[in-house]
This record gives sequence, structure tokens and C-alpha cells, in this order.
Amino acid sequence: MRVHGKNGRLTRRLRPLSSNIPGSFTLILVAVLALSVAVPFGYLSNRRPAEPVETVQPAPPPQVEASIQTEGLDAHQRALPFTVYVLSQELSWKLESVSDLEGHQPLLNPELAAAINRARDVFCVGTASFEGSTGKEEARAAERAATLERWARSAIQDPQSTRVFRVNAGQYKGPPELESANQRKAVLMVAEGHADDVDLSEALESGLRKKQQECPIVYGLLHHYSRSGEWLHGLSAVK
Repeated sequence: MRVHGKNGRLTRRLRPLSSNIPGSFTLILVAVLALSVAVPFGYLSNRRPAEPVETVQPAPPPQVEASIQTEGLDAHQRALPFTVYVLSQELSWKLESVSDLEGHQPLLNPELAAAINRARDVFCVGTASFEGSTGKEEARAAERAATLERWARSAIQDPQSTRVFRVNAGQYKGPPELESANQRKAVLMVAEGHADDVDLSEALESGLRKKQQECPIVYGLLHHYSRSGEWLHGLSAVK
């Protein structure tokens, strides 16, 4: 469009930019903008809420660190099959305690309770670590054996069929590099069927000696405690 200016010159009046854009293009632009806004909202609305993350609790440590099966013979070749149950380090005796274990767990899990109820004889071994005087620690080991005996007896369903013995290994006197908690292990020995007249002391020592080279705890009980030379002698069941 041409118009005359004040000085008589021709000038061109510019149309607005929007007037040069076809109407259909404007509609397309509006639709695209609307879609770009709607899609993110639709995506967000269709997203599933995040699944809650389950916290996996660590499994409790096993109660039995070692289960050692062996068979001993007495001087007359009468056999005594038995199993040595060594409780884990988390269930070692607390230092200076005669009634508490480190892990605050019940001593007798189903495996031990079942083994005790199958047994004819149960031997409860008391131990003490190097700290303290020998006389005091031997007395502590004896009290620990008595505590084990009470715990084992509480699981026995038929007291007439199972005898329980206390055995005092004494104070640890072996190499100093062994950790203190490992020196005061809780140990049970469980014997099932055997001849009535088998010599328990001889057969137990025989069976333990068979395993001493492959099982450090057995070697230690036989050689590294203050009563290692006598703790298996003169066994008598607790009434």
C-alpha cells in the first residue's frame, strides 16, 4: 500500500508480520505448542511411583563354627563315635563372664538341640583365655562348663536317656597370636550310641587325637590349655 508523506514522497506502509502468516500455519503452531506442553504432563501422570527399596538385613552369624565328627577307641577297642561342636567366635564367652556369651544369642539352635536329644552322653567343655592368674581362670573355666551343662540339660526332653558331663580344659597357655575370644570358645562334645562299658576318657582322647592335625581347636584343647594333660581323666556324669 502506498501513501503520500508530508513532503509528497511516497512511503510504503508495512503490514504487521502476523498478517503475512497464513491462518492455517498459525493453527499448526498453536497445536504444536499445546502438544509440547501436554506430552510431558501426560508422561509424568503415567509414570508409576518408585518402588520402595527393601533394606536387606545381614544374616546372623552361624552358631556352630565347626562340627567335627570322629570316633575313638578305648584300650579294649570299644568304639565311641562322637561329634565336637565348636560355637562361633560371636558366641565365645565374654571376657571374665561365666554366664554370658559374646553374641547375646541363645546357645542352643535347632541343630544343637536335636543333637543333644539324640545323644547318650553330652560333654560340656569349659575354657578360659590367657588373661588373669591360672588358678582364677581355671576356676572360671569350671564355672563356664557348669553353665554349659545347665543350658544343655534344659534342652533334654528325656533326662533318663542322656547323661551330661562337665569338662574343664583350664586356661589357654598356647601361642599368643591367637585372638583372646578364640581362646575361650564354647565347646560341646556329643556321643550317641556306644557300648555301656566303653572307657569314655580313653575313647574321647583317642577320637580327638585323630582330628588334632586338621582341626586347630582340637589340637589346642589337647596341648595348649593348663589342664590339657588331665581334663579328660576321671569323667563322671553330673546328677
